[in-house]
Amino acid sequence: MSDFNVFWQAGKNYGDGVSLYQQIGGACRYIYPPFAAMLFRFFSLFSLQTAAAIYCFVNFILWVGIFYYTRAILRLFKIPERNITISLWAGFILSFRYFLYHLNFIQMNELMLLMSLAAIKALADKKNILAIGLLVVATFIKIIPIFLLIWALSKSKWRNYIYAIGFVLICFSLPVVTRGIDRGVQDIKEYYETFLAPFKEGRVEVGIENQGLASALYKVFTVTDGGTKYGYFITELSLPTLKLITKVITLLLLLLYGAVLIYSKYIRKSVSLLEISFILLFTHLVSGVAWEYHFVSFGFVFTVLFAQFLNATKKERYIFYPLLFFAFVNDIIGSSTVGFAMYYKSCGYSLLTIMTFMVAIFQAWCFFSKRRNYPAINGFAS
Repeated sequence: MSDFNVFWQAGKNYGDGVSLYQQIGGACRYIYPPFAAMLFRFFSLFSLQTAAAIYCFVNFILWVGIFYYTRAILRLFKIPERNITISLWAGFILSFRYFLYHLNFIQMNELMLLMSLAAIKALADKKNILAIGLLVVATFIKIIPIFLLIWALSKSKWRNYIYAIGFVLICFSLPVVTRGIDRGVQDIKEYYETFLAPFKEGRVEVGIENQGLASALYKVFTVTDGGTKYGYFITELSLPTLKLITKVITLLLLLLYGAVLIYSKYIRKSVSLLEISFILLFTHLVSGVAWEYHFVSFGFVFTVLFAQFLNATKKERYIFYPLLFFAFVNDIIGSSTVGFAMYYKSCGYSLLTIMTFMVAIFQAWCFFSKRRNYPAINGFAS
């Protein structure tokens, strides 16, 4: 069975009133907030196999929904319909590997992406309660959408902050009320102690398929069994040095994220496709856990990148070619195409992380450049 057994077991444990974070009943390292386990309770009403089959089908529907909302968002920016269609096909092809991998492991990331894109469209349509609600709920299912929530609030007036506080209180209190005060408070404490606190204190997971920025650095600069076996270990750096490098790069990315928000709100006074794409890429880089199936957001990112390419002049297109080629190479890399040894070597060298970093920096540069082929629209929220 795939990773779905963790969600299913968390839902069962939630209903049984036992710990969500102590691997009771076989729940292997549940790492999501208590609110998510409350929602997963629905799946535990079915057998594990039945629930997995249902959600696998749901994931396929979500895949369609993601490109539906991607098209809807691109249309807001007055991009020619022909370019949108071509870009959607390019985005579909260049992200196919991650969606397929996601379906195989029956993960939750398509749901997070769809909720985020639907929230962005709702902001554009001035449906602020729906937009903020979607982003808050997504954050309480999987913490990383908080960066899009902050982005949305940065463009908002006071009403959206009130909505956000209201939804936060609801999502925070529902598990406490339904599980009982003592058990609910203990859930929050265990979630912090088992997941948030270790990463806050500098925990880095060097699993071969983890493509977060910190993991990418540690895999090639510390001695690991995988690095030695598959030959991606470069040289050993002292732990204090590696921690410092990781903190500096992460801080610079956070500063860039902040600069994008400030520049968009106070200087451009508009919303750009590139800032949305950059934030989706940024979340992968700073995440402590970023497996391959987390990168389904490439469906949106590569659609935007190809739309930029189509709208660029011949002189401007030269920089897109290596990025699109790199994206295509990453898209076809797998154990069935290059063999396990080369596949694990590509994971060890974190080719996905390198590509994510390159595209993020490129789109940030384009965002600040004000070039004509990087469209923007007036601010969303009110």
